[in-house]
Parts: sequence; structure tokens; C-alpha cells
Amino acid sequence: QKPEVAGEPRSGRRRMTVAQARDSSEDVDLTPPMSGVTEPAAESPAAQPTRAAPAHPPTHAPAPSVLRTFASDPVAWALLLGLICFSGPGMAFVNNCGTMVRALAHNTQMTAEQTGRYRDRVVATQSFFSFASRLTTGYLSDVWRTRLRMPRAALLVPVGLLMVYAQAAAAQVRVASELQPLAVVVGVAMGAGFTLAPTITAETWGAENFGLCWGVVTLGPAIGGHVCNLVFGASWDEGLAKIAARMGVAKEAVCDNECFAPAFMVGGRIAWLGLFFFVAVLCLPRAKSLWARMHPAAP
Repeated sequence: QKPEVAGEPRSGRRRMTVAQARDSSEDVDLTPPMSGVTEPAAESPAAQPTRAAPAHPPTHAPAPSVLRTFASDPVAWALLLGLICFSGPGMAFVNNCGTMVRALAHNTQMTAEQTGRYRDRVVATQSFFSFASRLTTGYLSDVWRTRLRMPRAALLVPVGLLMVYAQAAAAQVRVASELQPLAVVVGVAMGAGFTLAPTITAETWGAENFGLCWGVVTLGPAIGGHVCNLVFGASWDEGLAKIAARMGVAKEAVCDNECFAPAFMVGGRIAWLGLFFFVAVLCLPRAKSLWARMHPAAP
């Protein structure tokens, strides 16, 4: 081997070393790294970040379970039956007040045109006071609930009494002029009842279940209205038949209060039943709470 001379470049020695390394192993990489460039270190499988599982949307309670809970609550049945017995007699007056005006008009000096205007006035009076009662009852019930800390269901009791009075007064109507004050009473009662019932539904079973629960409760006015209208129709036909038999000429028979008074007497009894169910709506939650305090569940 050639001796190393001072000042001689060591390139020859470097090439020799590289050649020897190439001969000994083909896997050795002696290429010098580029300045300023570093190769990323290989990540181990454990160090690799794991992707989070996609979040599932929140699942809500299925409608059948809500309906089952609602149907098993005695307060729900009391409210439903109360609305059937409360709204039915009221709907009978609302739907037939025009017929009652025509039945009583022949005892007055009103012309056909005046009779039509008075009939429209009675209907408009009932509609206006129903609207005004909804606004007033909504405000007063909030004051009753938030400031006085009283149960909102307690307001159903005077509303039910108002409907009982309206039915008793309708059974005693003799002249057409008495129908307009009666329309005020029915309008106030109906407006107040249909303001309190949905609010009580939302407070009792939750706003998230309001659509389903109130949808069931609103079957009450439909059922009560059909039943009481059938009662009114049967009373009208029976009264007309009695008047015709008494006069002897069926074509000239004209109805008066004899044709509808029995219907409102029945409506009064139904309204009393509705008042009973409204009292149950008020008392049942308190009774359940008292029973739970007296008989606490075992730990």
C-alpha cells in the first residue's frame, strides 16, 4: 500500500473505502444526506392517530312509548272526558244559535231581513267574546300561575260552572232577544276552556310531547260536538212532531223553544259531568303527590 504523503488529498483512500464497503454489503447506503432536508421518521402503528367514530344523532323516545305513558295517566283521561262534556254543549249552541233565532222570530215583529241581521249579530257576538276570552284568560292564567303560585287547572272549575249556567239559561229562553246575552256567556266559556286545556297539556306532559298529547285531547271537542248536535237534532224533530200533532196540520207547524229546550236540559247535565272531570284534573295530581309522600318507595 502506498504510504500517505503529507498534503496529498485523501480521495483515493475514500474511494477505496467505498469500494470495500460496496463489496462487503450491497445494502449499505453511504450517500451523504442533502443539507437542510431530513427524512421523516417512520411512525409506529401505535403512534398513528385513531379516527373518532361518527357521532350518532340523539335518539328520542318513540311515539308509542309516549302515547302509552299518556294513556296510562288518569289525568289525561279526566282532561279528555272533561273536554268532551264541556265542549259538546257549547258546540251545540254555537252551531244552532241561528236555528234558535229563526224558531223564536215568529213570536216577534221582526221581518225576515231583521231576523237575518239579528242572527248574524248573535253569531258575531259569540265569536268576538270567544276571541277576547282567549286573550284575557291567557294573561290571567299566567298571573295566576307565576305570581300567585296556584295550579292553572283550578281555573277550569269556574269555566265549567259558566258552561253549566249557559246551558240552564238556554233551556229557559223564550224570546229571541235573550240569545245575544247568552252568546256572550257561551263565548267566554268556550274561549277560556280552549285556552286553558292546551296549556295544561303542555305543562303536565312536557312541551316536547305536546303535539301527540294535545292531538289526542282534541278528539274531545269533536266527539262532544257530534253527540250534542245529535241530541239537539233529535229534540228538534220530537218537538216539531209534538207541535204538528197539537195543531193537526204538519205543514204549518213552526218550532219554538219547545223544540230545543229539552236538548239544553240534557246539555246541562252533560256540562255538570264535565265540571266533575275538571275537578278531577285539579285534584288527581295533588292526590298522587300526597300518596307518594305517605307511601315512599323502598330504597
